[in-house]
Amino acid sequence: MRNCLNHTLPFLLLSLTLLSCSGTDSGLRIYEQEKVMMGTVMKIKAVAEGDAEEKAKEAFDTAFREIAELESELSEWQPASPVSEVNRQAGVGSVRVPQSVITVTKKALEIARITEGAFDVTFKPIGRLWNVKERTSPPPLDSIRKVLTLIDYKQIDLDTLQKTLLLKKMGMEIGFGGIAKGYAALRAGEVLERYGIDNYIINAGGDLYVKGKKGERQWTSGIKNPDTKQKTPLIAFGVIKACGIATSGDYESYFVHEGIRYHHIIDLKTGYPTRGIKSVTVFSEDPAKADAYATAFFILGHENALHIVEQDPSLAFILIDAKDGIFKSPNIGEFIEEIRKK
Repeated sequence: MRNCLNHTLPFLLLSLTLLSCSGTDSGLRIYEQEKVMMGTVMKIKAVAEGDAEEKAKEAFDTAFREIAELESELSEWQPASPVSEVNRQAGVGSVRVPQSVITVTKKALEIARITEGAFDVTFKPIGRLWNVKERTSPPPLDSIRKVLTLIDYKQIDLDTLQKTLLLKKMGMEIGFGGIAKGYAALRAGEVLERYGIDNYIINAGGDLYVKGKKGERQWTSGIKNPDTKQKTPLIAFGVIKACGIATSGDYESYFVHEGIRYHHIIDLKTGYPTRGIKSVTVFSEDPAKADAYATAFFILGHENALHIVEQDPSLAFILIDAKDGIFKSPNIGEFIEEIRKK
């Protein structure tokens, strides 16, 4: 599973750009700003009237404060966060948590149920064991088997009335790295809309939340070729429906041992990195769902992903398998319009 709420970028914690702007073909202005938050670069780009700089600045500042507050509540890397306290109290007692933790946990549990545990926020112990950024060989089998006993979303007790969260087994840990960025993007988008800004892209470390247009044109993006470092995307597209866009791939974090590449997306049934898939990009009306299902579909594969999309048409996907086969859900055209190469 992906782990996004980390502390891998400490040297960038003070990095930010001042609000900048540029023009569009319709005379509007594109305002953009970025900050390092949630262990990645969070970037907001929005279209507004040319004289709206002060409003854009206030909207961006408020959106970034919203993200910072969510990080303080949802990050297991911050010792004072409610999530860290839940992990410390695993097997001991319930912890009162803020509404953001309730909302994200509820979403995560529903996705875990639908995917039969392919997405599971209790993955933390196995994620730490593999830690592909530092490992040069797979962990011992007995260590894998031991931590797998701590991974089970059914052992999460969420009380939405009392607003408490309990991990039933000592040693369990939760991590929202595979869903929190999408949720933060959703909340940041809500902030922008309260300021009357309805055309924007929020880029959360490569995962996107897109709404509206770039002036008269669609916002455009693309899917990276998993096998090359070329800047030209494998698939380029214009976004035609407000949605979150998230990608999971085996090419970002991995190590090679005895000719085998071991990446960071772990099948929680086997305790080993998933085989047979190179990349999955998920589109969803809810960016938190896009974030989570990108991990789940990478593990589940094409046929299982297709079955879920048939039940939930608010999702769509493009999957690239190990043989470079490209599979698209039938409803993909409701979210994007592919840009044909000349």
